[in-house]
Amino acid sequence: MKHAEIELTGGYSAYPDLHEFIDTFAVEMRYSGRFTETLHLTLKEAFVNAVKHGNGGREEFPVRCSLNAAEDHLLAAMHDCGNVFDPDTLPDPTVRDFFMRMSGRGVHIIRSMADMAVIGRKAGAGKIIVLSYHRESLS
Repeated sequence: MKHAEIELTGGYSAYPDLHEFIDTFAVEMRYSGRFTETLHLTLKEAFVNAVKHGNGGREEFPVRCSLNAAEDHLLAAMHDCGNVFDPDTLPDPTVRDFFMRMSGRGVHIIRSMADMAVIGRKAGAGKIIVLSYHRESLS
């Protein structure tokens, strides 16, 4: 099993560091370009939600991303300092009334591309979202 973790501060401006972290990990694990793009998109959405909703845009609060890879799966986790929320209470962005909104698609995108998305509380304080990808999608 391979483990990697990065702690990001500085709000949205830290995204290039996350992008580089994902690229480095994907190269080491020999993930396909297509899967690497999926990983970038889902983790970017999780990161944006962590900064905006979890940390309330406060740049001094950290966001941590961890990746744990085995031969047949990858677990990716995004930790922030916010409160747990129920994603099932979010409006469906594909419904006509919400279709033209400028935000509100992150969790929908994540769920459509990751095999599993779990949102819960981490030990201590904050929220964690865990994404699971199975072997078929890695290559």
